[in-house]
Amino acid sequence: MHTKPMAESEGNFTKDKLVPDVQCRRCGEKGKCKEQLWESSCGGYEDYKYTCGGCGHVWWVEGIDS
Repeated sequence: MHTKPMAESEGNFTKDKLVPDVQCRRCGEKGKCKEQLWESSCGGYEDYKYTCGGCGHVWWVEGIDS
């Protein structure tokens, strides 16, 4: 868990990957969401950013932190 909020600029993203089994938390669309893995510049944190291709909703899921 992060000890403070971190800006997206404090890390790097992987390339977008379409994840067909993920359902949007807002509109319920399945198969239109993109996933990006974000790793902090210090290497201590990894989180996942999801973006729905249908409604544009964005949400984050915390990964396993080192």
